[in-house]
Amino acid sequence: MQGYKKKSKLAEPYKKKPSVNDEARTSNFKISFQYFDTTQKFGSSFKDWQNSGLLSFALETLQGYCCSPLWEQLDGDKFTTYKSFPSNDKTLFKYPKNVPEDAQWARIHINGLSVIVGHIVKDTFYIVFLDKTHKSIFLLNQFSDY
Repeated sequence: MQGYKKKSKLAEPYKKKPSVNDEARTSNFKISFQYFDTTQKFGSSFKDWQNSGLLSFALETLQGYCCSPLWEQLDGDKFTTYKSFPSNDKTLFKYPKNVPEDAQWARIHINGLSVIVGHIVKDTFYIVFLDKTHKSIFLLNQFSDY
């Protein structure tokens, strides 16, 4: 067959298959419950948030954040960081004993008065408190540096 040329595999553009190790995937926002604290008077449990209809809002919000790198999503409003944990005269929460002292605290607004309070290490948001009635200073005085 004259004029027929077999397609060379080398001529086809090389397409790398997606991997779980791709940087775009590994740098995305992640969550951890390693330091989760339900022992404090004003903190809530998952069951409490489920009973009040907040757990699904929280999970949907967190799912949205997990699609992009954490540091690109800080907006100073819905998701913001703080220089330190607020002093005892500015919050009803106590600093959890299991959280490292150099933690960079942050807050994610969920719905109405409800927020998730935690701290950030690299691309991971460590959830520490579920605060459904905004007893944490993290919402009450969000523009303070503490």
